[in-house]
Amino acid sequence: MKDLMTKLDRMFHPKVVAVVGAKKENDYSWLRAYEPFREHGKVYHVNLDRNEWPGAEALGFQNVASLLDIPEPVDHVVVSVPNTVAHFVLRDAIAKRVGGVHLFTAGFSETHSEEGARMEERIKAMALEADMPVIGPNCMGLYYPKLGMRQSRDQAYGEGGVFGIISQSGTTSMSLAAMAPACGMKVSKSISFGNGIVVDCTDLLEYLAADPETEIIGMYLEGVRDGRAFFEAMRKAASKKPVLVWKVGQSEEGARAGQSHTGSKPIDPALWHAMLKQCGAIAVNSTQEMMNTAVVLNHVGKAGRRLALLTVSGGHSGKIANVFGQQGFLIPTPSENSLTEFATYASTTGGSFFNPFEGSSLREGESLNRTLDILSRDPNFDMVVMEISAGNIQRAPNFMERRLEAVKSFVEKRRKPIMVLITDDVPYTEGVNTKPVERQFLEAGIACITGMEQAANALRTALDYQDQHDLLYGQGNGQGARSAR
Repeated sequence: MKDLMTKLDRMFHPKVVAVVGAKKENDYSWLRAYEPFREHGKVYHVNLDRNEWPGAEALGFQNVASLLDIPEPVDHVVVSVPNTVAHFVLRDAIAKRVGGVHLFTAGFSETHSEEGARMEERIKAMALEADMPVIGPNCMGLYYPKLGMRQSRDQAYGEGGVFGIISQSGTTSMSLAAMAPACGMKVSKSISFGNGIVVDCTDLLEYLAADPETEIIGMYLEGVRDGRAFFEAMRKAASKKPVLVWKVGQSEEGARAGQSHTGSKPIDPALWHAMLKQCGAIAVNSTQEMMNTAVVLNHVGKAGRRLALLTVSGGHSGKIANVFGQQGFLIPTPSENSLTEFATYASTTGGSFFNPFEGSSLREGESLNRTLDILSRDPNFDMVVMEISAGNIQRAPNFMERRLEAVKSFVEKRRKPIMVLITDDVPYTEGVNTKPVERQFLEAGIACITGMEQAANALRTALDYQDQHDLLYGQGNGQGARSAR
C-alpha cells in the first residue's frame, strides 16, 4: 500500500470522524467513545435507520444517511454494522476517499465458515484495489487518549504518554491501556487490529517505531502473516526503542484459540524466540510480565548486576538472595568504608551489616536515609533493591510516607538506580491492596513491583534487553529506556 504510514497518521490525527451504525440498544457506545474527540474535530453519525437518529442527536451528533452525505472530507470511519452489509459501507468510504476505516464488525474468517471467509476476501480485495487502509475486521480499533479517540467510553483521555500498544485482541489492548497508567506510564497510542486483513501487526509496528510520542512498545500477538516482513520491521523497531512481545498460541491449545479468535496460524516457538533474540526484542508471557518489565525499562533503565539488597527480616535475607541470585544477579559484600560507617549508628544485634542488609537499626527512621546514602556511595554495588512489607503498610502509621521520602531522597542524588519491591509474607498478610502504594512510587519516578520473584524476573529481563541491544546495535543507539533519554 502506497504511503501507508502517512495514511495511518491521518487516521490517528483526524479532523472529521464518522461512526457508522451506532444503535440505541447498546447506548450508542461508539458515539459515546468519541465524545471527547469533539474538542478537536467533528463526529458524524451515519445510519440508514432514521429511528436511530433522535438518540444520536440528543447526544449532540449530526446525523446523515450515508458517508457520501457528509459535506466535507472524512479522515476516520468506525464501522459497526452487520457483517453482511459491511462491504456496502466500505464501498461508500472508497467513493468518499476517506482516510481509513476501522471495522469493528466481526463474523469473517475467524468463524471458519465459507461465507465468513468469502465476505472477508471481498472486503480485502476492495480495500487493496482502492489503496484504502482498513483496521480489522473484528477489532476495537484505535485509542489515542491525547485526542480523545477511544475504544470504550470508560477509557481515560486528555493526556498522552510513552507506552504504545499493538494487540490482536481488543480486550487485551484495553487491559494493557488500563494497566499502563497504574504502572506509571500513560498510553501514547494503542491499536487493536483483529484479523488484520489489510493493515497488520507489521505495518503498525513500523508506525509506532517511527512515532515520536511512543518510547516503549508492547505487543500482544496470535499470529503473523508475513514472517520476513515482520522480522525486518521488528529489527528496525527494536534498534530504536524497547519492544515487548507476548505471543500466544505456542501450545496446541493456544494455537487453536488463536485460530478461532482471529484466524491466526501458529508459529514454531523455537523459531519465534530465535527471531526475537536476533532482533533484540523482549519476549514476555503475560500482560503483568510485560508491564513489570516496562516499569523497569522506564524507571530504572541501564544498570549493572551487582545488587545491594535491603530486606525486611533475617528470614527474608536468604530468600531474597536466592531469588535474585537465581536470576543471575551478584550480591557482593559492602566495602570496608561502608562497614565502618554502618557501625557508627547501627547494631548487628537482630540485623546484619552484610548483604542482604536487614535489621531495624539499618532501616528505621533516619537510619534508613543514612543506610541508603552509604549504599549509594559504595563502589561494590551497581543498584539498590529495597523490600517493603505489605503488613507494615497496613499496620504502621506513616510507614509509607517515610519510605517514600527516603527513596526519593536517594533518587535525587542520582548516584545509582533503585527498585522497590513489595511482599506480603513477612509478616503474612491478606487483603492488602498494594496498587496505591506502587502508584505513589511510580508517580515519583521510582520502579515498584509487587512480588519478589516478579521483580527479580522483570529486572533480569530488562537488563538482558539492554545487553542484547548494545551487542546488536551498539551503546547509546536505543530510545525508550531511561538510560537513553
